[in-house]
Amino acid sequence: MASPLPARPARRITDLQRSAFWIYGVTAMVMREPMGLVVRHLSEAGLGNWQVRLELLRIAVILLLLSRLFLVSGLYFEDVFMQPDSTDRYPRRSYPIDFLAGLLQFLVGAAATTAVGTHLRIAGEFAPFTLLAELFLIVDLGWLAIAALRRFSSVARIAHHARVNGEMLVASTMAFGVVRVAGGDAVFADQTALAVLAAFSLYGITRQIQRYESFDTPST
Repeated sequence: MASPLPARPARRITDLQRSAFWIYGVTAMVMREPMGLVVRHLSEAGLGNWQVRLELLRIAVILLLLSRLFLVSGLYFEDVFMQPDSTDRYPRRSYPIDFLAGLLQFLVGAAATTAVGTHLRIAGEFAPFTLLAELFLIVDLGWLAIAALRRFSSVARIAHHARVNGEMLVASTMAFGVVRVAGGDAVFADQTALAVLAAFSLYGITRQIQRYESFDTPST
């Protein structure tokens, strides 16, 4: 007779997890207008229209970027501020600065949603949406600079987030440049850069899910 599987240790439902459902409402509010625009455009022009395809890609990218932001922020605040021993492990920290850094990044993402249907290109090359998506990735560098100046105990964690976002920024920029040098038009280069961002973001989300699932918290 096979032995029973060992019981998985009970995990405490954190205050963060209880209060995180407000994110659903905020995301729905932010995404409602761009999604409505894309659905209307799709119904009118069809999937064969290049603008529709680009808009769908943009919707996917911003959803992935915001989803990854929420997961990263949730785990960061849980570990740095909400765990019983967080004060001992992170004696130098600032909730207001960390909160405002996350808020700024979210607001840049929200701004990007307003440019989903904008196909005007600055200098004939750069779409406002893609520039805002790249700015979204740069915010963590400013957060890291402040954390380093203030000598936060969590600076290594912030540096990791900033490094990953920097790699995404470099990879997407290089993809855009390679396509343009190879003779591709600005739209295809833009699509390629966004596809790179989407791929990196999806991979990051899977890593964060694994971290959440392995994140042990005291049982009640």
